[in-house]
Order: sequence, then structure tokens, then C-alpha cells
Amino acid sequence: MFPVKLSGALPQDQNASLEPALYEAIISAIGTGVTVQDRGFRVIYQNNVLRELFGDCVGSYCYQAYKDCSSVCADCPVAKCFADGAIHTSERRLSIKGQLCIFENTASPIRDANGNIVAAVEVLHDVTRNKKTEERLTCFMDMYAALNQTNKAIMESASREEMFNRVCNTAVEFGKFTLAVIGLTDSDGVIRSVAHCGVASRYLDTLVIHADARKEEGRGPTGKAIREGVPYVCNDFHSDPLTTQWRIAAQDHGIHASAAFPLKLQGAVIGVLKVYSDYAGYFDEQIVDLLTEMAANISFGLENFLREEQRRQSEEALRVSEKQLKMVLEGSNDGFCDWHIPTSTVRMSVRYLEMLGYAQGELEQTPETVKNLVHPEDWWRVEELLDEELASRHPYFEIETRMQTKSGEWKWVLHRGKVVEWNENNMPERVAGTCTDITQKKMYEEQLKYASTHDQLTGLYNRAFFDAEFARIKVGRSFPVSLVIADIDGLKLVNDSFGHAEGDRLIQMAAQAMKESFRAEDVVARIGGDEFAVILPNADAEVVREAFKRVHSYQADSDPAENYVLSISIGAATADNPEQLNEALKQADSRMYYYKFRKKSGQTARNSES
Repeated sequence: MFPVKLSGALPQDQNASLEPALYEAIISAIGTGVTVQDRGFRVIYQNNVLRELFGDCVGSYCYQAYKDCSSVCADCPVAKCFADGAIHTSERRLSIKGQLCIFENTASPIRDANGNIVAAVEVLHDVTRNKKTEERLTCFMDMYAALNQTNKAIMESASREEMFNRVCNTAVEFGKFTLAVIGLTDSDGVIRSVAHCGVASRYLDTLVIHADARKEEGRGPTGKAIREGVPYVCNDFHSDPLTTQWRIAAQDHGIHASAAFPLKLQGAVIGVLKVYSDYAGYFDEQIVDLLTEMAANISFGLENFLREEQRRQSEEALRVSEKQLKMVLEGSNDGFCDWHIPTSTVRMSVRYLEMLGYAQGELEQTPETVKNLVHPEDWWRVEELLDEELASRHPYFEIETRMQTKSGEWKWVLHRGKVVEWNENNMPERVAGTCTDITQKKMYEEQLKYASTHDQLTGLYNRAFFDAEFARIKVGRSFPVSLVIADIDGLKLVNDSFGHAEGDRLIQMAAQAMKESFRAEDVVARIGGDEFAVILPNADAEVVREAFKRVHSYQADSDPAENYVLSISIGAATADNPEQLNEALKQADSRMYYYKFRKKSGQTARNSES
């Protein structure tokens, strides 16, 4: 196979048509490392690629030359090749000149004229770039999942403590952090952990952090983030000038990178979300953006708990006396409603009326007036709840409804109340309660729901929603289902040449093209930086072809930017049943890359869906 002398073990081929020098030139030209080892694992040949990486290792044992080991490596493909005569492949991670390199090693046997294995050739293909890209994508998806779970925790938690613990657990479970900590600043300026999670939790045992820069413990990344109110990212913990006094402890617990994100309450920084990674360089721009959003959501949760605590305090005060009730309600932001059943009258407080845009005296205060203000779709719930309350089935009631304002708009109002008076026959006579404008809360809940399913830049569905729809459609009845994968051509060049603002503009142009080219029922999602995917239920290849025509037409009609035009590579495949869906997705992706390759090569490619 290779023109090398194996200690006289292989006979020379008298009919060989290639000279050794030509073989060497061919092997060196392929750009892949090639080495030959005898049965004792001694290197008897290496091409120029390996010599440049490791130096001249001919005559040395392979495990000494390439991994600095004293014996044959575990899972060695060459050893397996010698054992069974088959071709074996494995992945190797090597440190070369201080850099981590990842190789795919394939070993094949070399036999003599009698068929005996006398040596093995090992080919080392450098897959570092692809592997690192895969790892970064995995990190981003993990972090995105952590953000979605954090939003859920914020909405579901019953207390600050529960929220803090769930956020830390989520960051570690989904974000794969070594340690996640939430710290709050006490009255002395010391930042104390109120929740944490991770295998490196013992790192906190001796940790002292202060918010005051005049103290030595306040001059680190966390103190700086709290004082300045902006995130501080430390991608190399052991060389950052702010981490000097914490490096030994961090080294003991496998910490190589950290990031601190300030938490705010009523505009003031009160604490920090701190996350640690065992991977130097972990915190790229996308990860930092997601963590910044996570910290902002935690701060929103703190505001909600503060408002809820204030509300609870107000309600407690209401119980003291009717006089205090009136004073509190007049000074609070809540309204008050008092329904006297025997006289069929309803007394609404000034704040209640103001909430709906009315002045005192503008509304007839009767049950019918209140009913007419409630959204027709919500009234049946109100009626059902009141019937149960009047039948004494609940100690109190709580319901959210839409109510129409004087201007015709709809506001969400939270009603809380109970029966407060009974007659001699034990029949309810009076129902009283508070009314709170929760329109902003409802809007935020919708925003959270939207953010968890949509891409912020383009407004299209995000990868998490696409994956969920892909799983859902497998058990649906929408077949045939077509899948489309699309990729923006030249995005990196636009980013590098004109900046990320122009790159974002190009992404938005492509997103608009995809959105307008597919049907309303199709799921159009941005699943990566420059990549889109579409699920087309009840769609065969003909439906896809029509959509592709619209994409191409949109590109042709779009106004070009000053230095670039919109160009999208696109591929598709159709699945007739659930078993074909995964393969169809791979096929669509493959066709898209084939089309992109053809365009890069300057060839006129056929439509990629054909």
C-alpha cells in the first residue's frame, strides 16, 4: 500500500509504477496525517503533515511520540487492527503546542505476500474545527433551554427562595455549569449566597465577596458587576487580573471561566447571578446575551414578589378594621367593590372607577353595570364562581377577567373577595373584595410565552419551538409532511466586511423572504445563526416547489443592499409517514448543502428540491 521498507518484511514489487518520491508527494499533498507502525508499535514512516505537528518520530513508539504515554493507548485503533485484521476508527484529543486538537484516527492493516499482518497504516484526520463548532452549538442550545426553564420557574415559583433555587438548579441542569449562585448584598455590603447548585459548590465554603471596592474582597468580578450594574465576563479565570486571590480555590474545583450578572429591584442593584464553567472561553456573545436576559427575568420576578408581598401586607391590614381598610385602599393602587345583595347595589371605590377610566358618578352602581363591563367570554366564569361562593363552597374567591374601559379598551383586572355578611337564615347578604389592574402582568406573561417560542431578531419561531413541533407532528395526521432547510449565503462575509448590524439586516431580509413564501399553516423557524427550517403539514413535493418559486421570486425582486444581495440556499424532502420524518430532515439538510456547494462552485444547480 505504501512505499516503505518494513525491516525487510515486505518484498519489493518489481512492477510498481510509482516511485517512492512520487508516493511521498501524493501522501503529503492530501493534507492529512499518515503514519506507518510495525507490530511493535514503532513508527517506521510518517508524512510531512505529521512531522510538522510532532517532529520526526521515526524509530519511536507511537504512544510515546504522539501522546507521551508509557504504553499502548486505550481504544487504540492500531492495536485493534493487529488483533483482528479489520479497519478501526477512533477519536483522539491531543494537546499540540498548547492547543487542543481533535483527530479522527483510522488504522488499516498492511500484509506481506503471505497475507500476514506486518504493519499498520494510521490516517489522522483533523476534525477540531467541526467538533468545536458542534460543542458551541450544544452550549448555546443548552443555555437556551436553561433560559426557557428559568422563565417557567419565575412564573411558577411561590416565593423568592423557591425561584432562586429553581433558577440555580436549572442553570446547572440545562446550562451545564459547574456552579450557579445567586447572591444578595446584606446591610454590611457582604454578598451572601442565598441559593446555589453544582459540583463545585464547595468553592463557596471559604469564599468572601464584598460590594465595596475599598475592601480587598470587593475588587473581584462580582463586586465590579454589582457596583457598575453591568455584567462582568471572565473567560480565563486564571489570567484575569481581578481573580488573583480566588485562583487557587478555583483551580481546586475545576473552575476556568465565570460571569456575573447584576440583579436589580426597583432600579437598584441588590445582588448577582454568578455562573462558573470548567471550560475557558465558554462565555461567547450569544451565551452572555441569554444570561443577561435570564438575570433581567429574575429581576422581574423579584419585582413581582415585592408587589405580591406589599399586596399581602395590605390585605392583612384590611382585616384589622373597616377604618383601616378605607385608609389603606385610598392610599393603595387597588380598587374596592362592595355588593349588597338585598338592595342589588354595588359600591365601587374611586380607584376602581379610575382604573376603568370613569369619574365618580359616571356609572350606575348596580350588578348589571358590572356585568356589562366584563368581557362576554369571561362572564360565564364569573357567574359560576359567584354561585359557588354564595353557596359557601369557598372561603374566598379570586378571578381574573377582562373589563372594558370608558375608551373601549380591555384591561385585565384581578378580583379577590368573599362573603362578609350573612342574614339570620344564614344566607349571604354582602360580598366585598379588591380589584387590581394586572394588564401589565398579563402582557409580560404573553411576552414571556412569545419569547420562549420565537426568535428575537426575526420574529420567526425559534429552534425550541421547531423541535417541539417536529416531535408533535410525528404523532399527528398531517401526512404527507414536507421539511425545508435553508441557509443564507455569504452571511459571514457580510458580518466580517460590514459589521454585525448589516449581518442582522441580511438575516431579517432572509426571514421575511421565508415568512412570505410559505403558507400560514407552515411552521417557519430560525434554527441557527444563518439557518432556517420549515415544517409543511399536508404538503407534497408540488406544494414545496411552489413555495421555492416564491422564495426565488422574492430574492429576485428584493432591493439589493449597497454591497450585497439576498441569496438563500434551500433544500427539501417529503415524508409520507412518521417513520420517514428523521430521514427527510437529514435529506433536506443534505440537499441544501449540495445546492450551496454548487452555487459556491459557480455552477448552475437544478432546483434543490428535485
